[in-house]
Amino acid sequence: MRYNINARLIYDATDGTLTLPGSDEPDSQLSITASALLYFFLRHTGVVSRDEVLKKVWDDNGLTSSNSNLNQYLSMLRKTFRHYDIDNIIVTVSRGMLQLNQDLSIELLDAGPALTEGANPPQRAVETVPPAATTPPTDSPHARGMCWYLAGGCLLIIALLLVAFTFAGTHVARPINLTLMNHSQCELLASDEMLRSVSATAYGKNFDEVRQRLKLGCKPGERFVFFYGDRLETNGRPGISRPLRDARGQPV
Repeated sequence: MRYNINARLIYDATDGTLTLPGSDEPDSQLSITASALLYFFLRHTGVVSRDEVLKKVWDDNGLTSSNSNLNQYLSMLRKTFRHYDIDNIIVTVSRGMLQLNQDLSIELLDAGPALTEGANPPQRAVETVPPAATTPPTDSPHARGMCWYLAGGCLLIIALLLVAFTFAGTHVARPINLTLMNHSQCELLASDEMLRSVSATAYGKNFDEVRQRLKLGCKPGERFVFFYGDRLETNGRPGISRPLRDARGQPV
């Protein structure tokens, strides 16, 4: 059945489409439930109760009825028709009763196939046909073989990268050459790298500052190895090593 609503829109109850007058292509399409709700009010233009609407549109068609569902689809219909300059396609009257807007002109264009009163319009095939069971694709032996080759190649590349990183991160231990310096009454050993970075005078001065801070004496026969990684005034981390001696005073 096709209805011309307010000379602005043609509603087809069989598929829920909305078509503009003079056009052959539908402009929009209502959902199944929204179309069933509109079709019910086009067949029942008087005042109806919400309970009757819920029973005819939802319960009689095996759907779960609730006032929330009814309000949702009423709002959906009003919003859709407002887009076509048709306000309040369905109005609420006293005590929660509902009615098709009596200010609208409704013209039945053709009866079409008879529909059971209160029933949903024929549902579209796309919504009634259950989805066909899909069969998981089976991989061919060649495809499975390619997957194994790719997996093996990835593992080989990862192993080579790990070996390369291991060798790149290995540092070769190099012996430190120490130079003996006579400093005051004790002996002071300095690495060649340290002496290249500062003068011998500055090195001895820094050593004395650290030694005095640690309250270490500089006695004859005492031997110290002094390192520092930064200038003392920038809070570097100096270190002093004093070799152990046995009972005869010889370095251990």
